[in-house]
Amino acid sequence: MVTKKELTKEAEFLTTLRTILETYEEIAATRMARIRSSVLASRDFLLEINAIFQQVKTSYKTQTELLMQTRKIKDSSKLTFIKRNGKTLYVFISANTGLYGEIIRRTYDVFVENLRKEPGDVAILGKLGMEIFNEEKIKAPLTYFEFPDNKMDNEAVQKIVEHIIKYEKVLVFYEQFNNVISQSPIVTNISGDPLPWEKGGPQAKYFFEPSLEKIMEFFEKEIFASIFQQTIFESELAKFAARMVSLDFASENTKLRLKQVIMTRQRIKHQEDNKRQLEKFASMRLWK
Repeated sequence: MVTKKELTKEAEFLTTLRTILETYEEIAATRMARIRSSVLASRDFLLEINAIFQQVKTSYKTQTELLMQTRKIKDSSKLTFIKRNGKTLYVFISANTGLYGEIIRRTYDVFVENLRKEPGDVAILGKLGMEIFNEEKIKAPLTYFEFPDNKMDNEAVQKIVEHIIKYEKVLVFYEQFNNVISQSPIVTNISGDPLPWEKGGPQAKYFFEPSLEKIMEFFEKEIFASIFQQTIFESELAKFAARMVSLDFASENTKLRLKQVIMTRQRIKHQEDNKRQLEKFASMRLWK
């Protein structure tokens, strides 16, 4: 049977835990609010830039064919102005710590499902993703990158971009913010080619200055890096929101358990009071 002393200790622990959870929840909410507006504002812009990138790669077939002939390229999908290795890379943006609910695992499941359908190289950001990947012992060429959960490390981003830009096809798996209580796994092809389920819009014609080659080189370097950086911001926003929801749920459970502990302690106290009263009455009868 649980004693009153044990219940008192548990109540003290739960009170402290609740305070810690509420503090972390407030920190997550503050960080989420800080980056939310900028991420959502740039989301549509980067999506449009990516769409233009795709249009540029598919437009002006005559001009690209001329470039292909000059470079002696037979496959139009291989047209690029950066030296590629012809491989597919799967990038999983995870986290270093927990308290994010199920969103990291859900994103990982989507990542692994695609990897198994079409094997390729793997790049993982964050210790948690690395631990899950190692546990499942999936055989694939792997590169791991240290990356903080709560800030944008430009030096680390540059290092990652230098590694992934050499791949022919780069699929990034991360968490997208829908609203405060809803985050979902998403995959984005940041190498300038539409995914199978993405519908291409009407083809636009462009006038290129100074040249198609220069414009494509700019897209494949600068826009590639910008789109990748946006995926990191998106992941960060979604994770802060998921953490806030997870901590709020844990705080409510802690509050409920604390209430139960206090009620149990009160019941034991009443039982002890009743016992003392009965003993007192019994002793009074003995004296009479």
